[in-house]
Amino acid sequence: MNTVTLPSAARLQLAEQIVKNGTFIHGLANAQGVICCMAFVTVEQCDAATQVRVELGDSVNSVTLARRDDTGERVARFLEDVANGVTPSIVPEVDEYLLVGDLELTLREAIRLGRGSHYLPVDYLDLCLLLNPAFTDRQRTAFRFEVNGASLTLPLLLPTDRKLAYELLVACVHELVANYRSSAA
Repeated sequence: MNTVTLPSAARLQLAEQIVKNGTFIHGLANAQGVICCMAFVTVEQCDAATQVRVELGDSVNSVTLARRDDTGERVARFLEDVANGVTPSIVPEVDEYLLVGDLELTLREAIRLGRGSHYLPVDYLDLCLLLNPAFTDRQRTAFRFEVNGASLTLPLLLPTDRKLAYELLVACVHELVANYRSSAA
């Protein structure tokens, strides 16, 4: 089997990128140094951890890692293991995946994509976040919420800053859920 690795320059670059949000492209090389495949590495800084998604060919793999000094190296090893078709050697530490909840992951993914319908994991409530390009400025994103298929809010502009956008959406979700529960009681 031909093993591929992340070249040293790309390893250093990935270590710098792992503290940012974004999608980064990295080539993996064979023993002769020839780039054999390209990986798309999407990094999302969450409140208590880093969520990493690796797209390589038809394969999509993700891992949630606590922020540590060696997170860049751990992601590089994860990427190489995925590329070589072996079980990842950087098994997250016990309960490391619990550092990021489903709601946070869903909201951050929705913000990253900037469009679509995103069903939010909220107990006893069919809550959906809808994102579309704004009518007034196609470069901006408008959002609104639906409950049980009925529009709950008017479209509002999402901040362009991803951190502010997340803070706004999570606050809206908490407020909507609290209001729904108090009205149902």
